[in-house]
Amino acid sequence: MLDDDRAIVEGLSLLLDSWGFEVVTALSLAALEQSLSTLTRPPSLIIADHYLPAGRTGAEAVERLRGFAGKPVPAIILTGDTTPERQEEAQALGCMLLHKPVQVAPLRAAVELLTRG
Repeated sequence: MLDDDRAIVEGLSLLLDSWGFEVVTALSLAALEQSLSTLTRPPSLIIADHYLPAGRTGAEAVERLRGFAGKPVPAIILTGDTTPERQEEAQALGCMLLHKPVQVAPLRAAVELLTRG
């Protein structure tokens, strides 16, 4: 879970944990990159905010994590940006796009679809 808003990270982390997932969180792409060396296995799902600190994006995070994993890990990009460009970018990466504020039911459906088929 990658988002620059600590409250969102904490809330979604608790929610995902309650659904049985082991959650790794970061508030920036730089922090995420530091934590990659501590992971014992690649992630099974990526959830990233689109707009990150230092002009970075969720799309960049997805690409870096997939590079680390060596495979196309399923991903969800979260954003309040409803422009067609965000949807096109997510589709080009093979990611799902959910708009903020994210509701629990659509998030749960997306997570279930991507992790359990």
